[in-house]
Amino acid sequence: MLTMKKYTILLAVLLLACKKEEKPKDTTPAPCTASYANDIKPLVANKCATPGCHGHNGLANLNDYTTLKERADNGNINKFVFELKMMPPTTATQLTDAEKEKLQCWLKNGAQNN
Repeated sequence: MLTMKKYTILLAVLLLACKKEEKPKDTTPAPCTASYANDIKPLVANKCATPGCHGHNGLANLNDYTTLKERADNGNINKFVFELKMMPPTTATQLTDAEKEKLQCWLKNGAQNN
């Protein structure tokens, strides 16, 4: 015959054995979305194609999608913004982390004119 103490232990073991397994948390990052029209064009207009810089000083006109796309495809945007960290120059307004993420997303997705 089971004593109250043995009954309690048996009940606890059974309850623990029946505990549901927790699903592992999904750590997959959400797919990035960035569009040229909504994200990149305004970013370039405000941070790159400013007086004295691209589009105003004989430098590559980054207001033009075709020129921007060429620089995306040949790796210059990635190189100068993310690898060398030369753009924007230290004297200009810097990109926020969110802007950098949008730009990287747009580059990774083929720098589409969307």
